[in-house]
Amino acid sequence: MQYLVHMNFKIAFIILSTLFFSCKDNNEAIERAEIIKQNKEKELVFATLNKNWNFPQRTLTPESQTIANNWNEWRVFTSELYQKPKTTIGAFQRKSKNLVQKAEMLNATIPIKLDKPQIRARLMAIITKVKALNTFINLDKIPEKKVITLVSDLNIEVNVFQDQIEEIVRRSHIQYEEGEQEMIQGAGGKIIVPSTETTQQAQQTTPSQLGQNLENIK
Repeated sequence: MQYLVHMNFKIAFIILSTLFFSCKDNNEAIERAEIIKQNKEKELVFATLNKNWNFPQRTLTPESQTIANNWNEWRVFTSELYQKPKTTIGAFQRKSKNLVQKAEMLNATIPIKLDKPQIRARLMAIITKVKALNTFINLDKIPEKKVITLVSDLNIEVNVFQDQIEEIVRRSHIQYEEGEQEMIQGAGGKIIVPSTETTQQAQQTTPSQLGQNLENIK
């Protein structure tokens, strides 16, 4: 009787041990499969980022390029932007964090010649795109299409900003007649051009009509 009990206990122990190790093996197999799946997904995301992460450098006019080069924070930001990450997704994630840090320093260091409302507006657009890019690229599951769109948008914003630098430099070379610049500034930066109708009326006014108008004013 004791022999049968011992045998039954031994058989039960073997069965339970087999089930335990079988479940453990199954769990480990599932974990390995999940890791392999995640690695493949990361490889695909990396390939997509690597293909679409392109920020081509612009050639500016000499004076504009000098201004950009002398603006240390802008030079550092664009240098970081133009250097493409390599090897892993982690490299892209570190790149986006670095871009945020460098972009946030731009507003406080704008050169006097470029310190205009339109420049500040364009900088804010760049900073917003960089922060959004950093947010989405650091998610556990990276939304590839959203990231690619943000890369494209950031490209556009940087180009528009450089166009704005060119425009400010171009306008700085416009020659004004004596008193014209003060008149424009007094009008809020707008050039006031008399309407055709007003000009024609002034030209058609005879001396007698002008005298009559003066009498009416008195």
